Amino acid sequence: MSFIEMHNVSKVIKGHQLLQDVSLSIEEHQIIALEGINGSGKTLMLKAMLGLIKTDGQITVAGGSVQPKLKYPIRAGILIENPSVINDLTAQQNLALLAALQSGIDTMMITDLLVSFDLGQVGNQKVKKFSLGMKQKLGIAQALLGSNPLIVLDEPTNALDEASIDRLVSLIQSVQDGGSTFVIASHDRDFVEKIADRRFNVKAGVVSEAI
Repeated sequence: MSFIEMHNVSKVIKGHQLLQDVSLSIEEHQIIALEGINGSGKTLMLKAMLGLIKTDGQITVAGGSVQPKLKYPIRAGILIENPSVINDLTAQQNLALLAALQSGIDTMMITDLLVSFDLGQVGNQKVKKFSLGMKQKLGIAQALLGSNPLIVLDEPTNALDEASIDRLVSLIQSVQDGGSTFVIASHDRDFVEKIADRRFNVKAGVVSEAI
């Protein structure tokens, strides 16, 4: 059995077919890219894969069924749409809150992650003072914290400059080497070409593997 399996997954909202019989299999330790324009269904696929929305069809992760009311089968690091940060806390405090929910993450690991994203010198500043790019980096850092078995990133290169994207590529590859599986939605073709082991095109809720 593959690490992630989707069989005939569909989603209809107010009469509109937003996902159409999506079927795919993802092996463990791969970096998967979902490509498509805004509104193509990429984010809905991620939400379905994470059990955040109800869909028709069947989804399994690590052999466990994925449904909104069930406990998710494994630990996952997530960045969906916008970074989920608390503006009145510092970057360090935001990461520490997440770290408290996992085992084996100490303050040094948090500091190292902030440095990796070029946030080391502002780690003790409140996030409300951050630029969009800085908040995006913090959101990605939250998703990577703990190197969870599954990491899902939605348009991670938004608001990032070229140097930051290059660092992100290196970080993702390093975390993958440690055993994580990535599913990344992106319309940034250059980024996808650098990072992806497999690529899927998403268009009007229909998914096909890129050749």
